[in-house]
Amino acid sequence: MAQPKKNLDYSALDALLQFKVSCNFCADYLGVSRDTIVRRIKEDHGLTFSEYHQLKKERTATKLQQKAIELALKGNSTMMIFCLKNLAGWSDKQEIEQTSKVEITIDDDESKL
Repeated sequence: MAQPKKNLDYSALDALLQFKVSCNFCADYLGVSRDTIVRRIKEDHGLTFSEYHQLKKERTATKLQQKAIELALKGNSTMMIFCLKNLAGWSDKQEIEQTSKVEITIDDDESKL
């Protein structure tokens, strides 16, 4: 006789997956096996654990970006600089482009020594 199917508390799992945690940690925390988590995600979402975890981390990253932009727009100068560098491609470095070419020739003729 097969064991009854264990339910997976997706709200608790999703809360854990906001962070960089392993499937083993989630299993231990939720009181289910690692295989249960992997199977349920595959059955319910058609994803691997890694794919599902990445999706949840991306949502967290988006929320953090929204908060950073909100703080920058409210006048937080540190956050303005951070957002400009990380979200708008600004940089402190000045790129110097060299337009002239220098040619170096090496004379291997030992008789000239």
